[in-house]
Amino acid sequence: MSWPNRITVLRLLLVTPFIVLLLGAADHAGYRYAAMVLAILMGVSDSADGIIARRTGAVTRVGSLLDPLADYALMISALVTMSIPGILDKDPEVRLPVWVSVTLVSRSVFMLVGTVVLFLLVGFFQGLPSLSGKAATVMQFVTVVTMCAVPDLLPLAPDATWTALQIIWGVTVGLGVISWLGYLRTGSKVLASHGHAS
Repeated sequence: MSWPNRITVLRLLLVTPFIVLLLGAADHAGYRYAAMVLAILMGVSDSADGIIARRTGAVTRVGSLLDPLADYALMISALVTMSIPGILDKDPEVRLPVWVSVTLVSRSVFMLVGTVVLFLLVGFFQGLPSLSGKAATVMQFVTVVTMCAVPDLLPLAPDATWTALQIIWGVTVGLGVISWLGYLRTGSKVLASHGHAS
């Protein structure tokens, strides 16, 4: 197994301890910060495995499927968990709004299914990165990391924290929808080029 694929598998394996830590976050602040560290680690490794794969020519068929699976596994589980009242903090209001989680989870599920479909029909699909897609991924990681710190930020500057959160959520959802449409167009072109669409 190539090093990029090993890093990707590690990201997949880290999803479970990340969620376990989140489930205990309301009672132990240390769990929240441990989850934050894992999220940052997974975000950095997400960039690292792609860079290593391209520079060493280690882009593989398995990696083209595992990489997005690792991304979506983290994001779907994190967004769903963080939207549950009482998970991040004993105050049920400290959570990811439903409109944010539903939009972003729907995008991730759609793109996960699309990736698998392309993989099965085309046999190999190396995602074509777009500026909006990269920005959306970064902002989703920013959202996850920020939400881990929110319970401690609110007592210090409640108004500023809520304002910042609204901006972060709005930008993240906006970029998510834009990239979602872009990937839909790209996926359709890939299928058409392989004779699977008219």
